[in-house]
Parts: sequence; structure tokens; C-alpha cells
Amino acid sequence: MRRRVHRWSGGMAGTLLLVCVGLLWGNAALLAAVVVPLTYVVYGSLSRVPADAALELTRTVTDGEPTPGEPVRVELTVENTGPAALTDVRVIDGVPAELAVVDGSPRDCMSLRSGEAATLTYSVMAKRGSHDFDTAAVRVRTLSASDEVTVELSADGDGTLTCANTVSEAPLTDATLPRVGTLPTDSGGDGLEFHSTRSYQRGDPVNRLDWRRYAKTSELTTIDYREEQAVRTVLLVDARPAARLTPAAGYPTGAELSAYAAERLFDALSAANAVVSVAAVGLDDADVPGGLGPDGLAWVDDADEHTAARVARLFDGVGAAAARDATTVGGEAGDASETVPPSVPTTDGGCDDARAIRARLPPTAQVVVFSPLTDDWPVALAESLTLRDYLTTLVAPDVARRDTVGTSVFALDRAARLRRAELTGTSVVDWDLDSPIDVALRASFVDLFSG
Repeated sequence: MRRRVHRWSGGMAGTLLLVCVGLLWGNAALLAAVVVPLTYVVYGSLSRVPADAALELTRTVTDGEPTPGEPVRVELTVENTGPAALTDVRVIDGVPAELAVVDGSPRDCMSLRSGEAATLTYSVMAKRGSHDFDTAAVRVRTLSASDEVTVELSADGDGTLTCANTVSEAPLTDATLPRVGTLPTDSGGDGLEFHSTRSYQRGDPVNRLDWRRYAKTSELTTIDYREEQAVRTVLLVDARPAARLTPAAGYPTGAELSAYAAERLFDALSAANAVVSVAAVGLDDADVPGGLGPDGLAWVDDADEHTAARVARLFDGVGAAAARDATTVGGEAGDASETVPPSVPTTDGGCDDARAIRARLPPTAQVVVFSPLTDDWPVALAESLTLRDYLTTLVAPDVARRDTVGTSVFALDRAARLRRAELTGTSVVDWDLDSPIDVALRASFVDLFSG
């Protein structure tokens, strides 16, 4: 879009006024003074953005697949590929609406000689999902600001910032998984580990007879091995309104971070051929395709080849609900209509959810609860599961900034909940957002599944 700006109307009026007064009074000095405003008028009239002006944009995203909550550096290079110098080039990059700019600015003003390039740099806060950059808005003006051209240009290079899982990079494939898939029991039968011997009974398999003992004593005995039962790992995401707290505006919420950690672990366990179920509490029917179950839970069992797609839709529902009702830690409202004070525990109907969860769990399940611990409900749930002999782990993303009195109090409450969970026998993974979740999970993986 090209627009002509009439900025020198005052100069033209001054020129005409001086000419009229000079002629009326016959004053040569006044007529000579006409040169000054006339010069500006002529300069503005002749000043034009070159018709062959051309710019090329190149965008570079330093980390194409970051962790949620991680600042990502973006560089936009603007190059003047036309033959003429451009004295006033103004650029605004098309930052995805979902991402907040946390450092620098996506807009800049520069002067470029022919063949010269300049780079503007800024950082955005990564959120789960794939985010596309829009076209950049570019405005070229003349030095006199009397002519300007505004266009939208697509940038070469990186056009998408992806913050999601890559199955081929499952973070935990190098760890031992002694309790993934099977669970040893104290009863004898078929299995791999020796359990005991007993007198032979009609119908016992021949391959389980102790032939050495028979050779020595002429007595038939049968070897029993430790029986193994199938283990189902249940990943439970806390997506209740109380968990939708964010460290600061534009950062992922605790529910989003919990969903991301669960997604990483789900992919790792799926790659290890484990039997995995994924569930979320605190969602509405509209958040999950097909709605919630009759017990009010969003629950996906590992049933067929479409399990991964259903799990991905569940995680998407958590992200949508969290973004809709985000609240800043410390009592500052984000998009929510009301705030959740950091030191006041909330339940959100948690007793009903806990009963529904326990009713769904098979006897040999091991449970991993993902929650930012904004209230006491996750700790109470973990305690009830541990008392019922379920191997339980609590993964807690730390959303406390500790830069104000309110956030410091919230951090103290969270630390007390972590300690209380440990005292009940629950394994705890405290995820510091300054380090990738893969590091925290790998460090605790043996504790999660070795029992």
C-alpha cells in the first residue's frame, strides 16, 4: 500500500504569503526569503520511495523444539536488495498471538544502503503446541516523510515454533524399567525368577520338573517361578482451575506444564512397550472430544493403535482449558475473572474426583500424578493411593517466582506439600523450570519404577 503524505502544506502557505507581502510592499528581502520555504516544498514534492525498492526478510528461531516455559530467541534479518538506499525502514515481525515477548522487541527502525542488512532480536516464551509466525509488516518512508509504502512480507527461514514431543527423541530410553509391563508377586507359578519347589502333581509341565533332584532321589518335584502380573502405568494430570496458575503473564500455566511432563513420559513408556493410561481431572465436557466419562474424568486407556491420537487430544484439551482460565501466581489476574490466592487451599470437588480415580485403577497399577501443587488435593490423593499400596509418584512443576511476598508464601506452601508427600511414602520429582523435564525424569526414573 502506497500513501502520499502532505506534510509540507504549511511550507506552501508560507511561500505564498511571503510572495504576496513582498510584491505588495515591493520588499526585495521578503521576496528573497521565499527561497527557504520554497526549498522545503520542492524537496518534499520531489521526494519519493524508489519504485525499485526491494527488501528480503530471513527469520531464525534458535531452538525449534523448546520446553514450555523456556525463552526462545528469534532473529529477523532485513536486507536491502534494491539499488537505492532506504533511509527509513520500519519492521514489525508477525509474532504468534499465543506467545508473549519476554525480551527485546519484534519491531525496529533502520536505514539500509543497497546490499546492507540489519537484524532485530527478541525472545518469546514457549508454550506447548505448534505456533506459526505471521507475515511481517514493513513500512518504507522517505527522509522527508512525505511518501511511504507499507507492505506485508513473508520471511524466509523458520516460520514455525514447535513446542511438543518428538517420539524419536524419547528422553528415558536409556533407563532400566524393571516395573514397566510386569509386576513380580509372592505367589509361585509360571515366570522367569525362581520361587520354590513342591511335590509333583499330575498335569505339571515336563519342562518344570527338577530332573537333577530326580536323578539323585528318584523323587519327582516341580519348580515354581515367581508369577508376574501385567502392570498398567496411569499418568494423571491435574488440570483443575486451582492448577491453572502461571508464574507471569505469557508463561505456561501449571496445568500446561503438567500435561507436557506427562506427554514426555507417555512417549517414553510407549516406546518401551509399557501399558499406559492417561487421565486428567478438572476438565469440562467441551474440553475433550467426545466429552468426559460418566464419572467426570477424562480417561484414555491403551487399547489400540489410535491411543496416541486420543491422548494428544486430551493434552490439547488441558492446554485449551488452562489458557482460557490462566491466573498469575500471587493474586494478579491473567485471563481469569477471579484470582486464586496462593496460600488458600482449594478442593474443586476433589473428593469426588479421588473416589472416581481409585475406582478406575486396576489392582496392580502404578500412578504418576502431575500437579503444580497449588493446593492440598494432589497430596491427599497421593497419600490415599500410597495407603492402598499403589506405587505413586508426584511430578511437580515449580511455578513460583519468589520475587514478591505473595509468591514467596506460595513457594513455602508448595515446599511444605512436597515434604508432606514424601513423608507419606510418595516418590517426588520437583521440576525446576530452569532445567528440562527430561533431566528431572531421568534422574528419578529408577525411583519411579523400581519400587
